[in-house]
Amino acid sequence: MMPWQLAKAKRPPKGQSRRPILEQLPAVSTTELRISSLYRGKKPIIKPLKIPNIEGVAVSLTHVEFHFQSLHRGQQGRTETFRLKPIKTGFGTFRYAFHCNTCATPVVRLYYYNNTLLCRWCCNGRYVSRAINQNQRPTLQRMRVQTFIDNKPKLYHRTREHLLKRFGEKALMPQGRMGTKARSLWD
Repeated sequence: MMPWQLAKAKRPPKGQSRRPILEQLPAVSTTELRISSLYRGKKPIIKPLKIPNIEGVAVSLTHVEFHFQSLHRGQQGRTETFRLKPIKTGFGTFRYAFHCNTCATPVVRLYYYNNTLLCRWCCNGRYVSRAINQNQRPTLQRMRVQTFIDNKPKLYHRTREHLLKRFGEKALMPQGRMGTKARSLWD
């Protein structure tokens, strides 16, 4: 028999801890596939995708086919086809979105989960910022700002000025638990 205190305790839902974190899943977005270059008559520059078990990608203006590795020798692997939806962004330019095969929602990014490509709603994923508490969010924000600056070295000074103007010097400093002053990102 369970004590009454334990029966009334607030616990997270059973499936919450099993939900995947989206930033940790391999993903493919429409911007990586360079679909807009096809519209202009150029060949797409397809980088090797960082998704396991995908051998190749066939891109056209109406759909994208992802070819998975075969499980047995001498057999072809399965193929997943996603329709593309052009989204008008203004000034005659288009952005493209995938139509998810399970829920038919237009999304820009597909995640590789359970050996298939799904949108974030179908894989029931959550972002890191929703998985951590409010005390850890400044540390997450600092890490994201630092990775943004590390990935774009040409924009370093303008980006630094913009971030200082928006967040202030204190927001860009690493935060300690006991109020200790740590070294700033910019030194």
